[in-house]
Amino acid sequence: MVTGNLQIKDGKYYAVVNLRDESGKRKQKWVSTGLPVRGNKKNAEQFLNQELEKWNYHNGVYYGISVAEYFEIWLTEIEKEVRPNTFRSYKGNMTNHIIPYFRNTKIQLQSIKPIDLEDYYFSLLKPESNLENGAALSATTIRHHHQNISKALADAVRKGYIPLNPASSARLPKKEKYKAEFLNHEQLDELISLFKGSPVELPVRLCAIYGFRRSEVLGLKWKNVDFINRTITISETLQQHTGGNYTDHPKTESSYRTLPLNNTAYDLLKEQKKLQDERKLLMGNYYIYNDYVCTWGNGEVIAPNYLTRTFHSVIQNSTLPQIRLHDLRHSVASNLLNLGFSVVQVQEWLGHGSASTTLNFYAHVDKSSKISIADTLDKLDSEQEKKEDKVSEKVFEEKTLSKTKKDPVKGSEKGLKKAKISTKVVPIKKQSLKKC
Repeated sequence: MVTGNLQIKDGKYYAVVNLRDESGKRKQKWVSTGLPVRGNKKNAEQFLNQELEKWNYHNGVYYGISVAEYFEIWLTEIEKEVRPNTFRSYKGNMTNHIIPYFRNTKIQLQSIKPIDLEDYYFSLLKPESNLENGAALSATTIRHHHQNISKALADAVRKGYIPLNPASSARLPKKEKYKAEFLNHEQLDELISLFKGSPVELPVRLCAIYGFRRSEVLGLKWKNVDFINRTITISETLQQHTGGNYTDHPKTESSYRTLPLNNTAYDLLKEQKKLQDERKLLMGNYYIYNDYVCTWGNGEVIAPNYLTRTFHSVIQNSTLPQIRLHDLRHSVASNLLNLGFSVVQVQEWLGHGSASTTLNFYAHVDKSSKISIADTLDKLDSEQEKKEDKVSEKVFEEKTLSKTKKDPVKGSEKGLKKAKISTKVVPIKKQSLKKC
């Protein structure tokens, strides 16, 4: 059982815990309570008991490793367990932001608290946190950092270094709901004209039809294009890593999908196949043979980052809304919803895991359903008004009839007839006056 006591230093209470390191050697750990001596003895004792309880969970073993040191070790271990693209994201966040911050704080792994993580998250909201543009990091990016940290600390819990994951109760900056930009049909036509003759014309046009992810359109292979049955299947993706491009599985199970080739896509792919076959004959051994659809003239597959950069450059020099390549996916979804297709149909077209995912992203642009709701409400209001008018007329007739029965003379002409009182005007005969 772990023991400890209270000590006073610089006018404040410290909890001194008797521990041992991994080799069994005794070691004392001083933990500041932050409490002034005067009037805080009971609070200090409570703090000490909490520390003893925490260290009892570890059987009194003190590992003596800082948060930064642990994250460095974790990063080398996790590389073998995740996809290269995922590791690239982990490494970027860890080496550029997370590890340098916690190296400066010198916080020990076994002492880290949710408030320590919150301090880190909110420090990223300060200007110059973003290494690319010197601005503050967005709440979405900070959440990505949180996911990295949470994963690392969850592994620390599994290994027995810490009893609980402090990331599970750390407070995060409020995230604003993302409202995707999108292009309407006329703007998409203008966009396509801007890429005419560009090396990336084909992937951009396919994204504008099917809402493909970048990795999906560049990972498309001829074996997954069926000209006879006029279908196109997404079963592989192309990812970019520090060591080069590599093929991977689609993002989710629902991302595996087979879609029909419309006339435009059919003609585009037929033309691309013809061009590739001609270049193979022309270039011979100088042609880079592979099965990819979206390639350079020499057969080399187009790199994901090149597609993104080229798209951004073209959009930036146009009068169109400044959308990202991924926003073509939003454009397809938004336009399909506005054409009256159901959320489920759009979900299947895009390869979302569930209809709720589609609703979360695109419900705010579902114009057709909103118009339908408005029209239905107008119709209900109109029917209600007619009913109310009929009720008013009936009430008026009943009141009129009631008055007529009570006082037929003062009533209507109908009431006068019932009372046998003639309403006919009788002319008076002109008579001669006798002289007196």
